[in-house]
Amino acid sequence: MDYDAIIIGCGHNGLVAAFYLARAGLRVLALEQGPKVGGAATTDELFPGFRFSTCAHSFVLFHPQILDDMRLVDLGLRVFRRDPPQFHPFADGEYLLAWNDPELTRESIARVSRHDAAAYDDYDKFWADAAALFDPYLLTPPPTLGEFLRTAEGGPHAAIAHTLVTGTRRQLLDDYFESPRVKASLGTTFDAGTTENAGGLLYFAFAAALSSQLGQRGLVGFPQGGMGAVTRLLRQAAEAAGAEVRTSAPVARVHVADGNARGVVLADGAVVSARAVLSNADPQRTLAHLVSPEHLPQPFLRAVRRLRINAGYLKLHCATTGLPDWRALPGDGPQHGANVRICESLDHIDLAWNQARAGHMPTEPILGLVCPSVYDRKAAPPGHHTISIWVEYAPVGLAPNAWESQRARITDALIAQVARYAPNFPDLVVDAYLHGPPEIEARAGMTRGNMHHVDMTIDQMLGARPLPGCAAYRTPLDGLYLCGSGCHPGGGVSGVPGHNAAETVIRDLNAVPAARPPRATIGAARPA
Repeated sequence: MDYDAIIIGCGHNGLVAAFYLARAGLRVLALEQGPKVGGAATTDELFPGFRFSTCAHSFVLFHPQILDDMRLVDLGLRVFRRDPPQFHPFADGEYLLAWNDPELTRESIARVSRHDAAAYDDYDKFWADAAALFDPYLLTPPPTLGEFLRTAEGGPHAAIAHTLVTGTRRQLLDDYFESPRVKASLGTTFDAGTTENAGGLLYFAFAAALSSQLGQRGLVGFPQGGMGAVTRLLRQAAEAAGAEVRTSAPVARVHVADGNARGVVLADGAVVSARAVLSNADPQRTLAHLVSPEHLPQPFLRAVRRLRINAGYLKLHCATTGLPDWRALPGDGPQHGANVRICESLDHIDLAWNQARAGHMPTEPILGLVCPSVYDRKAAPPGHHTISIWVEYAPVGLAPNAWESQRARITDALIAQVARYAPNFPDLVVDAYLHGPPEIEARAGMTRGNMHHVDMTIDQMLGARPLPGCAAYRTPLDGLYLCGSGCHPGGGVSGVPGHNAAETVIRDLNAVPAARPPRATIGAARPA
C-alpha cells in the first residue's frame, strides 16, 4: 500500500482528519481538487484589494479540544470578537441589539417589550440546558434519536429534549415572548425551513454547545485574514503532524479491489493505494458519483439519491467606499461590527422559504450583513470596506444558465432591499459578486450548493446522518469512510466530523493515537 489513509477533499474537516490520522502514526495523503485548501472556508480576493471569506465567514463553532490539539492559537490564529453580535433594524426605524452582556441585551429588548426582557433569561437558560444535552454527543459516534431521548428521560432536561425533537421555532418563541419583533430577531431556522417545521431545533442545540465553549474563551467572531487563514493553519498543523497534502489533485473515483475501498483513481488515471479512504465530499457526491454503483447495495444507493438537499443559500459580496448609514441607528457606532439581521417577522421567514422551495428567488429574502473589515483593516483598501450579505433562501436545482440569467436582477434587488434600511448603501457599492448555489457547487464541490452537505433536519441528524446505513462515519463499502459536514454532528466549521471519522479509522486500523498535548493559551485579537 502507498498510504494507510487517503482523504478526498481538503476542506476543514479533511484537514482535521489528516492531522489526527498522522498524529496516530499513519501514513496520510490528503488530496484537494482545487489550487488551495479550504473548501467552503477560504479567503478570496474577489476584487483588487478586497479580500472576502467567500462561503463560511465566521469562526463560531470550532471545537475547543480540536483547536488545542492542533495548536491553532500557537500557530497564529487570531479572532476578532464581535460586540454586539447582532443588530436588527426594522423598516419603521425601530431596532434591537443583542450584546455579549445579557444585561445590555435585556435593556435593548425592554425598549420593545418589558415582558420579553424579563423572559429573556429563561429563554437563554433553555439553550444552555439544550447545549448541555447535546455536548456529550459531539466527540463521539452519534446516538440514534431513540437513544438520545431515552438518555434524557428521567433527567432534569427530559422536557427540553422532547422540545428539541418535536417542537418548532415558532412554538418555542411563542412560549417565551410576546413581541413579534423579538420573535423575528430570534427566529433563525436555517435548514428547517419554515418556523412551523418540527425538529429543526436540534441543530441549534449542536450550535449552542459549541459556540458557548468558544465564547467563554473569547474566540467567537471573525478570524484575522478571513476563514482562509483558519484552513491554512489547519494544513500547517496536519503537515507538521506528518500528513502529506496535495492541491490541484482531483479524484476521479474511489478505487475498489476485492470488494473493499483500497485507494483512489486520480483524474489523470493514476491509482494511489491505501488501507482506508476518507471522503470529505458530501455523501451524495461520494456515494453516488465517486463510487461505481455495482459496489453499493441498490436500496442504499436509492436512499442516497433521495437525501434531502433542499436548503439553498447565497451570498452577495460587496466592495464599498464606506459603511451603511442605518436609518434605525444612524452614524458611527457598534452596530457596524455586528451581524445585521433584516427580517420583519416570522411570517417573513416562512414566505421566503416557501418561495425558494417553489423554485423562485424570494421577493424579500432574509438578510444577514457582516462587515469584517471593521475589525480586520487589511481586508479592504484604506477608507473602504468588505460587506457580505448572507441570503435566506435561494432556489436549488436551477441550471447554471438559468441562474446566470437572473444574476444582475437578484444583485440589484438585494442592494435595493438593504437601501430601504440604509438609504446610502447603493451609492457605497463599487463592485459586487453574487455567490449562488451553482458557484458554491462548482468552487467548493458541494451538491446543489448545500453548505451543510445535506439538510440539518431531524430525519438527517444524530444516528440518521446522513443515513442510518452510514451514520457513524463508516459506509457499506468496507474501507470507505465519510468525514465531512454530511456526518454527525453536522454542518458548520466545527472540525468535529473530521475528528470523529479519524478516530473511527484509527480504531479500525488498530492504530493508537498519540498523547494529547497540553491546552494552548487562548486570546482574542484586537483591531489592527
